[in-house]
Amino acid sequence: MRLIFVVRAFVAVALVLSVGVRSTLAEKLQPHVEFESGPVNSVLIDADGQQVAVYSKPQSSAARPAAVLLTHHRRDVVTAAQSAIAAGAKVYGPAAEEALLASPEAFWDEFWTKRFHDYAQQSTKVLTRKIEGLKSVGADSTIEFPGLSLKTVSTPGFTRGAVSYVGEIDGSTVAFTGDLIYGDGQLFDLYSFQDAIPEAKIGGYHGHASRLADLVKSLRKVAELKPDLIIPARGPVIRNPSEAIAKLIGRVEAYYRNYLSTNALNWYFKEERMTIKGRRVLGEDADVKLMPYSLYQDTPDWIWQNSTSRMLISDDGHGFLLDCGVQRVIDGIKDLMKSGLIKQVDGIFVTHYHDDHTNMVQAAAEEFGCPIYSTVEYEDILENPGAYHMPATTHAAMKDVTGLKSGHRMKWKEFELEFQFYPGQALYHGALLVRRNGGTPVYFVGDAFSPSGMDDYCLLNRNLLHDDTGYPFCLKQIRGLGSDYWLINEHIPHVFRFSEKELDYLETNLRKRREILDELLPWDDINYGIDEQWASFYPRGTTAKIGERVQFEVRILNHSPVTRTFKVSPRNSPGLTDVSGPVEITIESRKSAAIPVTAVIGKSVGLPATLAITADVESDGMRFLSWADAVIRVEE
Repeated sequence: MRLIFVVRAFVAVALVLSVGVRSTLAEKLQPHVEFESGPVNSVLIDADGQQVAVYSKPQSSAARPAAVLLTHHRRDVVTAAQSAIAAGAKVYGPAAEEALLASPEAFWDEFWTKRFHDYAQQSTKVLTRKIEGLKSVGADSTIEFPGLSLKTVSTPGFTRGAVSYVGEIDGSTVAFTGDLIYGDGQLFDLYSFQDAIPEAKIGGYHGHASRLADLVKSLRKVAELKPDLIIPARGPVIRNPSEAIAKLIGRVEAYYRNYLSTNALNWYFKEERMTIKGRRVLGEDADVKLMPYSLYQDTPDWIWQNSTSRMLISDDGHGFLLDCGVQRVIDGIKDLMKSGLIKQVDGIFVTHYHDDHTNMVQAAAEEFGCPIYSTVEYEDILENPGAYHMPATTHAAMKDVTGLKSGHRMKWKEFELEFQFYPGQALYHGALLVRRNGGTPVYFVGDAFSPSGMDDYCLLNRNLLHDDTGYPFCLKQIRGLGSDYWLINEHIPHVFRFSEKELDYLETNLRKRREILDELLPWDDINYGIDEQWASFYPRGTTAKIGERVQFEVRILNHSPVTRTFKVSPRNSPGLTDVSGPVEITIESRKSAAIPVTAVIGKSVGLPATLAITADVESDGMRFLSWADAVIRVEE
């Protein structure tokens, strides 16, 4: 029997980009194993004349494989297999993800409404074109081809139902592990691991990278099989599997231990649930260290509290409201008015876009006849929530939000108000610094902190880690207040503050976290690995009619420390015609820019219909297939 491998791997897809981009190389891994670089790894096995592809078919090969094996459902990998599928190859994929491979249209139909109030926090990188005739493979089963036997191993982590294929080939044990591991002990990204923790009664929104627990178990399962070679879906072939797996497990544990040490959820979930959460990743006997509570005390009586809202009450009976998520806040204010404690509401400041703070803001503004304020950085998501897909986005759009420049000051009654952009818990987040009669400043920081640390438990919130944004920036702002101040998180019925020692602790651990991520994530900037939406469509959702041309932008945030040229190539998804062509744009370091994308709704689309459009995104040393997506609701 003659076995021939061709492996296409885009070696530099996620290498440390500062070392430069490697050219496409071809090399023999073994006497009958050949390796080529590409955006997604491709393996072609010629076993007794029948060819089997793993991940995809090499473009350089004229072979027509009889089958192609997929390890998970993710569109950014499965897209590479389309040529083999189109040529008639039978497609094998994990049974646990059959619906996302064989019936992706159901996902997009549901996504039109589920993109609002989303607390599940799962990737939308789902196929737009279903795979016909999918052959589902169960975990711990065996796939047989002439002269070739591959064991299917359940290896969840990167996705919930991922599998790996392991078999003896050319005298060596070879494992095809999908995106379970990247290179020498690294991960392709971190945000893909966000998920619920049922045993701790923690939902997906609060389950910070919780599938790292599954990843560790899966890695150990693969290690027990003692592979000589690991060929992942992306990244270089791994020639030292045991060492690479050990490195990755060590880095994952170091990261999670660091994350837990500064976690705000200790205030809400307490030590028992946090210990369950931590030991899933760190081990059953792990010592889960949590930050002790900072100083806290009762809220001043001139601040009215109701649900996740607060209201400043002036000496002459006027109110200034912060957030409004539920009807009972409006009812409570009306009761205050009836009792004569409040005469009117003069304004509403929205701290951030989450639905538990925003569902009733527009209703409150109409009820009390007052303006709505934010800072300019998140004004648009409040007015156009359907243009985004972020965790817990409200469906209730606001009208005529007054977006203020960060640092804007307003004199209101006996109060001095300073409106600030404050990207802590989420990128689209603000804060209000309040001084009453020149007294101790009270800093309304949305959901950014609790007395036990930072509210960074949802990676999809876009908690960036540059020096001038995210928590490094937020901690710097608190430092600037001196030692006499109070913080308010509207979920907490107290005011609290961090001592200088506690701020040192938070900042030190945040620096350590960035060092850990530098080793764990293979980008020239770690924010590519924690910010899923560094390249995303705007609007994320739109309506259209048959024959209408729809217009989008693909917005790109260049996290890299250098200027980059990005190329965006829209893809022709089902139901769309006349999709615009590739466009390049050069973006300076840490700057954003947008590339226009258009498409026409095809005349054969049945009504109503939900379509999806995607686009490849690439730059020097980076190429991602069908990466960004948007949804289109076609109506009469």
